[in-house]
Parts: sequence; C-alpha cells; structure tokens
Amino acid sequence: MSVTEVAQLLNVSRGYVVRKLLRKHVLRPVVVVGGRRYVPRIKAKAYSRKRKRIARRALRELSRVSQEAGVYP
Repeated sequence: MSVTEVAQLLNVSRGYVVRKLLRKHVLRPVVVVGGRRYVPRIKAKAYSRKRKRIARRALRELSRVSQEAGVYP
C-alpha cells in the first residue's frame, strides 16, 4: 500500500504516517520503489486492527470508570 492508502485506511494524514509510523519503525518493512514508499497491506491492516482493539478497550474502561463514579448511568 502506498503512504496515501495507509493514511486513508487509518484515517490520519500522510505526514503522520511518514513521521510517526514509518520513520519510527512502527510499520515495517517499507519497500521503496522509484522514491515512493510502500507498506505491505497485511502489515497496515494488522496495525489498523491493533489500533481499533486498543481504542475499544480504552472506551470500555472509560465507561466502566464513569459508571462506578456515577457520572454515566
């Protein structure tokens, strides 16, 4: 997948993908062809699933804490 396609999949900017994910080696391996970066589709999708899993877990925890505090019925 190109950097643009990865950004669309993750709903982030291209700059974020390059600066935060590629340069910090979060998404690897990166293949460079003609000066353009490509990430294997399976790696990008796995990262997307991981982010969604973490977000769901955080939301469940926030909901639980809010209910215990009586903030959210």
